[in-house]
Order: sequence, then structure tokens, then C-alpha cells
Amino acid sequence: RPILGPSSHFPRTFPRMATASMTLMRVAGGPGALAASLVRGCSASRVQSPSRWGGFGAASRDGKAQSISQRHVGCARHGHTQKRFAVVSGDDTADAATSSSSVSDTTTTTTGTTTKSTAQATKPKAIDAKPSSVPLGIFSSGAVLVPHPDKAEKGGEDACFVLRNEGAFGVMDGVGGWADEGVDPAAYSNQFAEKSAAAVLMGALTPKRVIQEAHDRTKIIGSATACVAMLTTTTGTMSIGNLGDAGAMVVRNGLVEFNTPSQQHEFNCPFQLGCTEFYPESDGPEDVQVFHVQCEPGDILVMGSDGLWDNVPHMEVAQICAEAVAEGKDAQSLAEQIATRAFEHSVDEEYDSPFTIEARNAGHDVEWWEKAKGKVLVGGKSDDIAVVVAFLDEVGNCPPPESEDDDLDGEFVENENGKET
Repeated sequence: RPILGPSSHFPRTFPRMATASMTLMRVAGGPGALAASLVRGCSASRVQSPSRWGGFGAASRDGKAQSISQRHVGCARHGHTQKRFAVVSGDDTADAATSSSSVSDTTTTTTGTTTKSTAQATKPKAIDAKPSSVPLGIFSSGAVLVPHPDKAEKGGEDACFVLRNEGAFGVMDGVGGWADEGVDPAAYSNQFAEKSAAAVLMGALTPKRVIQEAHDRTKIIGSATACVAMLTTTTGTMSIGNLGDAGAMVVRNGLVEFNTPSQQHEFNCPFQLGCTEFYPESDGPEDVQVFHVQCEPGDILVMGSDGLWDNVPHMEVAQICAEAVAEGKDAQSLAEQIATRAFEHSVDEEYDSPFTIEARNAGHDVEWWEKAKGKVLVGGKSDDIAVVVAFLDEVGNCPPPESEDDDLDGEFVENENGKET
């Protein structure tokens, strides 16, 4: 089985993001640095009145180390690559343990599930989907993909889709270890994102169905983790389907209302989907965990690949959301701010990240002679980073649906052949 290699580098600047139904987003310094994503309706620029978000609805489109085994795929064959972390003096201050959790009957129960968040974050839970007092819609949405420096020229291996009109969003993380076998890991995640968005547009009504159809139609070599969220406008219910260590959370009033658990067979070995013709050991759509969260006006949906959750605790993400709302920022600006924080943590050799906390709890640490000197395993985890954000509000406060022509908004975007149209 392939082994995940290192992933994620933050671009110096965020360019404007064209909101066509298919766009290539430039997210790094080089002219060839492209990351594929399916994005529609990220802008809420037509809202002309102040909102609960503290401002107008215009969405900006401006866009001494210790070795430890890197995240890998499957568990039948463990060919570990090495990931380096800094070692600093001090006591082990881990405030959370890797724990297993099962979920209620609203989810697919799986074994080996672990949470990567600190004790500040809520434990994964299924929330009864009682009808909302008012219909909810998407006020604004945004997405950012940040590649690893080694992958900047091709744009990384994460992918996403944003369909604001349909209230559907997704994040996919391609398994980097396929590169060792001559396969581009981004190909599978990008195609899976495209097929997921197509499934939504063709009428799939649940995240699990979306993932199932995308899995059935992605017939190339590779594998990826996947998280899909869909809002039911009439009831205000956010349905979230997750497989692997990508994930989603709902923030309410600056606090963590809900977050998905990370699905792993063992530490650093996430569940993942691949075409069984090429990858018989793949997990399947039946392993997708589904959660139904009753949302309220003012809630914020944050989705991310493990490059986010391995570096930023859920409560810290919630605090960033609270600060952004207080400053009147839109969803795109918030997505960029969260991605910035994740990158800063990922390159901080003295930061005690959720990933190193989990690593220590799984038995990984410095050598005994370093531990005798009071040193512990710490450091951020360098990885591709994908962030998707959506602001929820009453339907009457949300901008009207945009047509595909409106999404283009007179800008040049790149088509699948790399030509500007």
C-alpha cells in the first residue's frame, strides 16, 4: 500500500478566486502552482444591507528533531516514511488523550475511531435534527487550498467543492504515498471532488449518497479521505458525512457546537476510499459516518483536511471564527485566516500540536536519554491544508442564487485544459 508523504506550504499572497463552476485556484508563488477545486457561488456580493455578521455581505474573492512515522495508508503493509519534529525542554502538557468513540444510530458505527482535538473541543456527538423555527440558507462561503512547499508547483493534493446555491460542500485529501508508485495523488482527490459536486447537481440528497456515487464513478488509481456537508434549508439541518481524518465542525456564538471524529484504523492510519479495481483493501462508502446537526442563524460551518485539524484545535478555530465575526469579515476572509493559522502552527517547531499530542498518547516520543533531560515530542505537522467555510443565516437574509454566468462575473478563469476563457 502507498505511504503518505509530507504535505503543505502557505502562499505568500492569496489571489482573487474566480467563482466559476470549474476553476483552477492559484494558491502559491509559481505560475504553474495550481490546485483544482470545484467552486460555485462563493461570493455574496449582491447583499446590500448589514447583516448579523457585523457588516455588508460582500465576500472578498482576493483572494534537534525526533523522527516519527508519517501518516500512512492501509495497515497491511507499513512502509513508513519519516517525519521530523522539534524536541524542546519541558513537561508533557498534553491536555487530551486519543480516545475511541462510537456514535448513535444517526451514524454508521465504526471501530477504531479517534478524536484529534484537545479537551477544549466538544466530543463528537449526533444532534437530533428537529425542524428549525426559520428556514436557513448560506449567507456566504469561501474556500482555500494551501499546498506543501514540495508540491507548490502542482498545487498540492487536497481538493474541495463549494456549491452555495445547493448548500453543499466537500473536502477531499489525496493520499500522497501513491507518488512512490508513480501515481499523482492529486488526480484521485480532484476527480472525487468533481464527481461529488456532479452527484449533488444531479440530485443526490444526502452526504453518504454523494460519497457513494463519487466513489462509484472515480475509476482511477489512488485514494482519498472525504467529508461532505449538506444543508437542508427547510429544517435547518446540516447533514455531514465523513470518512477518514478530514472533518467538519459547527461553530455557534464562538463555541464548538459540534465536530466530527477522526476515523483511523490506528494512529496515523486513516480510513480512505479508492477504486477497488486498483486498491482492493480500500474502505468503502458503508464506513462513512453520518451526523445531523440542527443549526441556527449565525452558525458557521468549517470543513478541513487533516492539515487543518492536525495543527489547530477545534476551540482555537471557534475563537478565530468569533474574532472574524466581530470584525465583520466574510466567509472567504475567515477561510484564509484559518488557513494562515494552520500554516503558522505547521512550521512551528515548538508548538504542541494536536498531532504530536496524539502521537505521544499513541506511544511515540523522544528517545529515553532525551526524555531524561525533560524533553518531549512537539512540533507542528507540515501538510496540505484545505479549508471551506460557510456562514448560515435566515433565508431572507441570504443572497439570491447565482446563475453559472453570474459566477463568472466577467473574469477570466482557466478551463480544464489550462486555457483562459
